[in-house]
Amino acid sequence: MPSPPTSITTRLAARLHTLARDDRGYTSETVIWIALLSALALSVGALIGPEIVDAARNIRFK
Repeated sequence: MPSPPTSITTRLAARLHTLARDDRGYTSETVIWIALLSALALSVGALIGPEIVDAARNIRFK
């Protein structure tokens, strides 16, 4: 049989329920994720880009 909820678990559940409906930090979090993913995409593009351009220049049509 599960133990009855304690004061700590009740408080934690109430706090998590309150935070689940709070959207104040959503915009900041979204901006940070977009910045990180953009930096990653630019880094990958900078590393692989020259190889793709060279391969495209070496295409010969008959």
